[in-house]
Amino acid sequence: MCIPCRAQQPLYDQVKAKFKDNPNVVFLNIASDEDHTVVKPFLDQNKWDKTVYYDDGLAIFLKVASIPTTVIFSPRGEISSRMVGFIPELFVQMLTERIEESLKER
Repeated sequence: MCIPCRAQQPLYDQVKAKFKDNPNVVFLNIASDEDHTVVKPFLDQNKWDKTVYYDDGLAIFLKVASIPTTVIFSPRGEISSRMVGFIPELFVQMLTERIEESLKER
């Protein structure tokens, strides 16, 4: 897993905690590693108990050109926002605001 992705994960957890009671907000972890066998050992080593899905063409479909990339979908299933990379000290606030804005899109 990329070094920025590792740094970003605890920040995702902070945002997830803010929306934990909102059934309209779902976070998915997508692994882009071609070698799927490296993912579980990585999760175990870092004590990350997470369900992970594999890319299998999703990055091409969503036009993800670099990692980390965060894609936010509206309640209608349309891409509402895209965050490429991240600024650690602003990530929690930015992602929170973008999710809140996306929830207004009905």
